[in-house]
This record gives sequence, structure tokens and C-alpha cells, in this order.
Amino acid sequence: MKPIHLFLAILIASGAGTNWVGAKISVDYFPPFLTIVMRFFIIAICLFPWLKSIRGQSLNVFLIAISLGVFQFGFMFLALRLSNDVSTLAITNQIYVPFSVILAVIFLGEKVEFMRWIAIFVAFSGVIFMGFDPIALTHLDSLLIVTLSALFLSVSSIFMRKLSNINVLQLQGWIAVIAIIPLFCISFIFERHLWYEIEIAPWEGWAALVYGIFAGSLIFHGGWYFLIRRYPVSTVSPLMLLMPIVGILSGVFVYGDELTFRIVIGGILTMVGVTIITFMNKESKHTLD
Repeated sequence: MKPIHLFLAILIASGAGTNWVGAKISVDYFPPFLTIVMRFFIIAICLFPWLKSIRGQSLNVFLIAISLGVFQFGFMFLALRLSNDVSTLAITNQIYVPFSVILAVIFLGEKVEFMRWIAIFVAFSGVIFMGFDPIALTHLDSLLIVTLSALFLSVSSIFMRKLSNINVLQLQGWIAVIAIIPLFCISFIFERHLWYEIEIAPWEGWAALVYGIFAGSLIFHGGWYFLIRRYPVSTVSPLMLLMPIVGILSGVFVYGDELTFRIVIGGILTMVGVTIITFMNKESKHTLD
């Protein structure tokens, strides 16, 4: 990889990693589902030129929009709203990698080597070990919710594997357009009493919302698409492991998250398992052209 592209990859991963804190700041000032509605509304406008026909793939794109845009984002933002600890959520979210492998075995009939099963066990063990930390136990509900978020992220990856001739920005635009209606309905039913927060939100909340839209979505996915068009996924994917690390560090520096011994060891176990799975998946091919 060229040095300038390596720098770009690190910059993209860092921006996406700090998006955990950006999203947390957003939901501190806005209702979580309404935050996603505002986010997707702006993304849909920005990506309007990419909203081309998806004939023949409408069902898969719809299922991706529901599993990823509604459930994955919804559970993640809800977990951030409920928790004051960003770091443990960023770590727990990484179990979407072993989730994806397990679902690929069940629904796609993929074969998994014994070493990858060991890595999956290690990753889950890390999350469970961390979950018994006193700090984690104080917001166990948010850990369970972010686990659901990771599961639906994995579900969406199964549908993504079935796509062809659709690029990342086109898919992201359609996700925003399709998901915005059910998300608005959820917010209207469960969060309407919180909509007043928009009127009193300070500039920090709006700045975090805009940052999440561009750094966490448009720039990240656009940069990812730029890199995977030039390099194998096996070269780019490992660099994206910087995201949870940056997310953890940003949680420590911005929110003062406390990294106890149990959280550190659990986080290391999870990241080791995820890293092994990622590097053993070097032969996989990216399905979005």
C-alpha cells in the first residue's frame, strides 16, 4: 500500500473510531432514534446522485436497510443513550465479527477452520469476562443492547453477500431512504415526549451530529470504497481494527471511561479473537463492486 493511502486508511479508521464519542454526544442531547432520523435525512440528500435503480436486488437492499439501518443503528444509539461508558460498548460491538462467521456457516454453508472456532470462543470469552466487571454491571442493559446491535450488523452482512453491481455509496443512500420511515415511526411512538430536546440542544450536540454524518458515514464509507477498489480486502480490513482502539481511547479521554483490569483483559481477549478471525479471512472477497 502506498504511504499516502496508508495514511488515508489510518485517518478513516480514526475518524470512524471517534464516531463512538460523536454518537454518544449526539444522543446525550437528542432522542436516539430521532438522531438517526436526522442523520439519515442528511445522508439521503448528500447521496441522492447515487440513488440509482436497484432492480432485481430490491428485497436484499430492503432487508439490509431494516437490519442495519433500523435495528443495528437503533440498538447502538439506544445503548449509547443508556450508558455513560463508551469504551466497553466499543469493545462489545466487535463481536459482530464472530457473529458474522457463525451466521455464514448456518445460512451460507461456509466452512470454518478449527482455529477460527477457537478465535470465536476467545472473542466471546472476552466480552463475557468484561461483562462481570463492576463498572460494566452498572450498565449491563446497554451491553446487552449493543450485543443485539452487533448481531443485526452480522445479519445485514449475510444479505450484503448476495448483492452484485451496487457500490457502497449507492447502498448507503438506499439504506438511509428506506430506514428513515420506520425509524421516524419508532421515534414518534416512543420518543415524542423527548422531541423538545431539539429546541434546547446546544451547539455541541449539533456539531456531534454533523461530525457523525461525515466522519462516521460519508467519509468512512467513501474512503473505504476508494481503498477497496485499489487494494485487496485482506490488506484494508486489518487496518480497520484501529476503529475500536480509537473508540476506546476517545471514550477514556472525552468521557473519562475507567479501564479496569477486567475490562482491559476482556478487551484484549476480544480483540485477539477478532484479529485472528480477520487475518484468517484473507482469502475472502468483497462483494460490493
